Amino acid sequence: MYSILAVDLDETLLADDNTVSPRTAAALDAWQASGRRIVIATGRPPRSTRSIPSFLHDYPWICYNGAWIEEQREVLYRSVIPVEDARAIVGAIQRGAPACRLGVEICDQLYINREVAWPGAHLVSDVLAHTDRPAAKILTSLEELDAAQAFSGNGQETDVKPSEALLRGLPKSARALISPKYDLIQVIPCGASKAAALRWLLERWGVGMDEVISFGDDVNDVEMVAEAGLGVAMANAVPEVRAAADRVTVSNVEDGVAVVLEEILG
Repeated sequence: MYSILAVDLDETLLADDNTVSPRTAAALDAWQASGRRIVIATGRPPRSTRSIPSFLHDYPWICYNGAWIEEQREVLYRSVIPVEDARAIVGAIQRGAPACRLGVEICDQLYINREVAWPGAHLVSDVLAHTDRPAAKILTSLEELDAAQAFSGNGQETDVKPSEALLRGLPKSARALISPKYDLIQVIPCGASKAAALRWLLERWGVGMDEVISFGDDVNDVEMVAEAGLGVAMANAVPEVRAAADRVTVSNVEDGVAVVLEEILG
């Protein structure tokens, strides 16, 4: 029996206007009423848990693509990129592509060099100057980075594309998730993933991954979808997620999560 629902937020559980449809909300209620658990697994920062439909606040949250776990606002687990490595990454991007969108998430705050309509974002002119503590995530634009002059980790010109140079030059403490769907590169702690964070929670609960049904749409969902007892890709998912999934449901705007949960609950 599937006893755990692990579900991504954007373009998976949420509609395009960041709401949960009545049908999907009812399916979540029925899932919990049957004695099962729900885990939200997102790339979003923890502060986003306060800016979405309030009934979702009660669930455990995997944030920052697995680098942070919280429940009822209590932080259960966190992983970070050491400050020296974070500064090296931010500095390399800032020197090699100074016009590129660049941000760093530190202690649930975002310091970014471009105005964005995201909660908790602080517009700064020098992201490196604000990278003075370990980082949960470093974000940059894939398109804008590769539009810059090619550079190496030490700022020297090279024939390698900037995004490839970034990947090759990452310290062992970090890894990158590249999402063309959202024009985004996310550099996160090396061991962090939604799947790893989910396994951490399941161990506390004495449950195996075979009891999990997971839903996702983007590259940061691949491991979670692949390792779950039943991995489900949204119809709007990227090819990597569809390839990892056991089945494909309809899109987020067609209540794809609810369709599968209703089927399982009978």
